[in-house]
Amino acid sequence: MNLKDLQNAAERLGEHPQDHGWRQFFRLVARDLSDPSSDLSSILERCALRQPAHSPGHLINLFGIALKSVAPEDFALLGAPASEVARAALLGRMAREHADGIATIVEQRRNSFTGARRFLVPQVILSACLPRHSRSGLCFADLGTGLGIMPKQINNEKLFTAFSADLPWPGGVPAYREAPIRRALAVDRGPFPDLHWVRECYGSSEYYDSLFGELVFALDAVDVNGATTETCEVDLLDTAVLRQFLHRWPIHAANLSYVLYEIAPDRRTQIINTLRDNLRPPGLIIVTEPRAELTRQGCETLVYCDYRTDPYRLCTVSDGHFIGEVTALEDYDEFTARYPIAFQPS
Repeated sequence: MNLKDLQNAAERLGEHPQDHGWRQFFRLVARDLSDPSSDLSSILERCALRQPAHSPGHLINLFGIALKSVAPEDFALLGAPASEVARAALLGRMAREHADGIATIVEQRRNSFTGARRFLVPQVILSACLPRHSRSGLCFADLGTGLGIMPKQINNEKLFTAFSADLPWPGGVPAYREAPIRRALAVDRGPFPDLHWVRECYGSSEYYDSLFGELVFALDAVDVNGATTETCEVDLLDTAVLRQFLHRWPIHAANLSYVLYEIAPDRRTQIINTLRDNLRPPGLIIVTEPRAELTRQGCETLVYCDYRTDPYRLCTVSDGHFIGEVTALEDYDEFTARYPIAFQPS
């Protein structure tokens, strides 16, 4: 990963069709990275050396979150109605003055954005796929879990009912069905984020304020429901450790939501292959990733099963925050013929 890779990523992020508080920042970053001698170029090169496994898009995102975290007042001024030259000068000064703090955060943290609605698609898939394989209940792991709310949301009928009407599928709004999960694991590399760090990962806009309110509502709902998960500290990039973890725990189904895009492409395949080689039957892996490395609106869901060489290319979601609609991809009909999805009456 070099400066040109980072500049290209920032340019693409700056053209994202949705603007909820980050787009102007990405454009400033792209502008400044055109000068290899700038303070911004220097700190991003330093960050890239410390975290070579990051994808360029994730490193740019994480840099922005780190800058927002260490200098919130100045960060707010980057979106003020000043000239581009003035805002670029401010960005350079911030990068210079807070270089050590930014580098420390980038080395220790990841973008831990947690969406309250991201469990909706996994709930439908798990409840459709798992019953035929289960007698006494299965083990489900949310990998790269961040705040760890996803595994607690699975089988929470209150939350599914609250949010599912805003995300119709090709056959309508899915009906709630419980998945036969006996044990749920929240898995990530430490340190695990707290709610304050997650808030830093949200953009500064009314849209993100509303989404964060949904997250707080969801956290309260899982607490009332008494949902519990077991937290496991595992670095997915450490293949030996991941393999040992999968041997120790009899995991039948795994979820990765907005995880692989953060990692360099060659390492993504390594993680999937390790999971496929070590999960228990049915070896179900649900992978949801932003479209075009977080530079296009929405996301895409793939489903791996142990009997199939290639994943099912199942669907896209029109908005990565899971508000909008689900659109079928080329394997949707084959998947739903094998695993029927129940829908609410019209």
